[in-house]
Amino acid sequence: MSLTARRCARLFLLVCCLLLSVSASAVSAPQPVRIPVLNYHSITVDPGNRATITPVKFEEQMTHLAENGYTTLTLRQFTDIMEGRETAPEKPVLLTFDDGYADNYTEALPVLSRLGLNATLFVSPGVSAADPYFLTWDQIREMHEAGWDIQPHGMSHPHLPRLSAAKQEAELTEAKRLIEEQLGTTADVFCYPYGEYNRTTLRLLKKAGYRYAFTIKQGVTLPTQDPYRLTRIFVNGEESFETWRNRLEKAYQP
Repeated sequence: MSLTARRCARLFLLVCCLLLSVSASAVSAPQPVRIPVLNYHSITVDPGNRATITPVKFEEQMTHLAENGYTTLTLRQFTDIMEGRETAPEKPVLLTFDDGYADNYTEALPVLSRLGLNATLFVSPGVSAADPYFLTWDQIREMHEAGWDIQPHGMSHPHLPRLSAAKQEAELTEAKRLIEEQLGTTADVFCYPYGEYNRTTLRLLKKAGYRYAFTIKQGVTLPTQDPYRLTRIFVNGEESFETWRNRLEKAYQP
């Protein structure tokens, strides 16, 4: 074999070894954490309203989580996993409830307490104080004592981008202040009312000390996402249990 041929052969073997090494690394590399964040609203019977789910359907879904190896995360566990301080369980899921409807107390709280599941509630304190359709502070305190994480959803559930910077800031800071004052906890995870925000909102969230914010953009949540643009999975109350279950299972697939 000529010198040139021997050099070509050695080069070929070197390239093959490098390719095998890269392939082995790709196979052994851990898959990124995927956390389905389920987005619920009202637990009631309201035909035609996709944002509501009947108590019967809700209990069926929660029972499925409890009996099939899912871990419903506390907000602290969620943020620790996102920041790499805690290892994710096999099937993590974060339950979130928007708006603070009174039926979250009458319908969701008993089911979750019985099954030992965790949840996060995003509430607008100004709305809750003025409308009997929404939670009272006594109910919110009881939910907090039962293990629910309570976080801000704006003070009056406004369309934030339509407000001036000063009014946006008031919405963000006053809701945070009231929740922390009433519950003696830290309120630093936000949920955008109507899923709406602009660059001013993002700037003011950081200024106010918020660490994360959830949108209504659809998708599984990943640690690589912008912490102020986290995605969730909307729970359509009109879809079948099988459709909901299949969507949940697919959320763990890369």
